Amino acid sequence: VLSVKGLGKSFDGRTLFEDVELDVAGGERIALLGDNGTGKSTFLKVLLGELAPDCGKIKFGPTVKWAYLPQIIHFDHPERTLLDTMLYEKGCSVQMARDRLGAYLFEGEDVFKPVSALSGGEQSRLRLCMLMDDEINFLILDEPTNNLDIQSVEIITAAIKSYRGTVLLISHDHYFVKEIKINRSIKLFDTGSVIKI
Repeated sequence: VLSVKGLGKSFDGRTLFEDVELDVAGGERIALLGDNGTGKSTFLKVLLGELAPDCGKIKFGPTVKWAYLPQIIHFDHPERTLLDTMLYEKGCSVQMARDRLGAYLFEGEDVFKPVSALSGGEQSRLRLCMLMDDEINFLILDEPTNNLDIQSVEIITAAIKSYRGTVLLISHDHYFVKEIKINRSIKLFDTGSVIKI
């Protein structure tokens, strides 16, 4: 699914990580663990091409279709309703949009709220609802349960538990990591500002 060789990244003369080697096989569930400030989110952004690496190679498998849930959720058109957001961005029917929204507890009149009226947890739920597509086979999540209410955490946990693809995530939530059946944890150590995996 993913192969990383000799990856390195620095900012303003500070090395965040170097010589990173990582192979991710199909169906794996991997948690990146480590203290705040060790570069976990930056590592994901480099993997996904949002930031350029200083060195190394990143190669996704030829059939991989990934989706990313960042810590901070952004919608291009927050003035749209939840239903319109699904219709425009997913190109699905009204019934399919309502069914999918309902699975994430957006029911009844809730689907006519503007996205801008949602709490942070509700926006995370909506974004995950949109990402959970049959074509996606690699989910990449950055602190998906951060600052969420209990109901949102339960919904996100259930969605990821039932997801059959590969998962790579950052989380400090030990309950969540245990519940979604992580089969490999990778600890990122801050050793003189250098991460070794």
